[in-house]
Amino acid sequence: QELRLKTQSSTEHCTPMMTEARELTGAALESPGEQRYVKDIMKLLVTTWPLLLGNTLEWYEFGVYGYVEKEIASNFFDSSEVGGWMGYAITFAARPIGGFLLGWIADNWGRKLSVNLSLGGMIIATVGQGLLPGKHFGAEFKTLGLVLLIITRALQGMSAGGEIGAISCYLVEISSIKTLGMSVCMISCGSQIAWAFASAFLAYLSEAIGPEAMLVWGWRIPFVICIFPGLLALWGRKRLQEDEPIDEDSGAARSDASTEAEAGESSSTSTSNTVQDEEPTGCLELITKYWPNLLIGFFGTVATATMWFVPPFWTLTAILEEHLGSSDALWVGNSAQLVGLAITPVAGWLTDKFGVAWTLLVGATFFTFTALPVYVILFQYPGTWTGYVGIGVFYGAAQGFSGAVIYLFVAELFPAKLRCQGIAASYNLAVSYIGGFGSLICTGLFDISPEIAPGAYFSATGLTTVITLLCALFLQRRGSVKLTHRRSTPYFGCSEPADLLAADGQKESGHVAQTKLSGEVEV
Repeated sequence: QELRLKTQSSTEHCTPMMTEARELTGAALESPGEQRYVKDIMKLLVTTWPLLLGNTLEWYEFGVYGYVEKEIASNFFDSSEVGGWMGYAITFAARPIGGFLLGWIADNWGRKLSVNLSLGGMIIATVGQGLLPGKHFGAEFKTLGLVLLIITRALQGMSAGGEIGAISCYLVEISSIKTLGMSVCMISCGSQIAWAFASAFLAYLSEAIGPEAMLVWGWRIPFVICIFPGLLALWGRKRLQEDEPIDEDSGAARSDASTEAEAGESSSTSTSNTVQDEEPTGCLELITKYWPNLLIGFFGTVATATMWFVPPFWTLTAILEEHLGSSDALWVGNSAQLVGLAITPVAGWLTDKFGVAWTLLVGATFFTFTALPVYVILFQYPGTWTGYVGIGVFYGAAQGFSGAVIYLFVAELFPAKLRCQGIAASYNLAVSYIGGFGSLICTGLFDISPEIAPGAYFSATGLTTVITLLCALFLQRRGSVKLTHRRSTPYFGCSEPADLLAADGQKESGHVAQTKLSGEVEV
């Protein structure tokens, strides 16, 4: 009877604690999707708006040049289409230089210094392009204008190359584990907004002032007005705080480092005359230890680089402008950016549910199978509806889906100490030489087989990324490569909520819930 009373008392005492433990577990698992997800995103936007605004200006400049390429070619390249797109490509040729230089500064001196330097360079380069003398304004200084155009384009490329790496790293490192996909996709939202605004603004401007005024001074306006948001973003960035980078294995790294330090102190006397081999650091470590990750980052970016810089711009001037006119073609380009903008947050949310590799693979597969048939239809039946459906819906959706997650995919490939340099040596190179020279490549292919070749090139770049992702997942399963350094799950496929809770152990509320839960279960 005494034993029965003790058991009953123990049961009555434990039941409330077990019930509370189950409630804590449910609350902790439901909070990422229902309570904290939107709150974390809003908090991030309030904190990082100067970064996102400045990065939006980078994409805006690329879009403006692509849309006014004919006016720039007329002013500086004697109306040569190849010359105009060569001027566009100069920025991409210089981009890796800035990526390596400012990436090294970001990894060694801090992200804040790097992003401020890059933004200052972009403001000077963008505004400077709108003030250059050309054939239709200041013709006696046309040669000087051409030289300065090349310099400003190169400065823009170097600044943009360092800008994207540092901002991607900053967002990856300060964002909540559970919201990484949505947080980093804000960069792509900025690019879509920039290109949509650029195309809409230029469409209205060209209708208002006419083609002759556009040749003389109209094309300069979108460049010059960048000074106002640029200075605002620069002011905001000076108020940012430099955060310590966080990796998923950072705690283990610090623990290992402290253990090695203690061991070194205890054995310093006996090893004072011993020469020890030093492991490579910096760029040498990146090349020798992470070369598979560099290849995965480069070829994984090929499809996105093409989607961004070729179909929404080159197809307008090569196919649609002749049939629709400049203004209507710009509106078609605008529709692609609006569709991409609508798709991007959806892709970010799916990334947080199913993983960055899964989302990127879906986008690249979609582009692979639709790029060629859409192009063939555009070429055979150029018109308003084919333009809006083909470029606006299909190319816009592919651009928004894959472009939303490419920064997170590449940033995950490298540890924090090498992340900016890794992005420079993989993502920046692909964007520079695949995306930047894509219009020149398609111009050459158009002369060979205008009805098929450019579209086949589009699909081939999509297939390249699909094959790269499948190979990377195979190598990861064999243990030959590590693809994640910030969030290991979800990566490819849906993860259990418990996995997400454990992965977010760094976050204060998740940590408190887990600690309280484990303590009560033990009791």
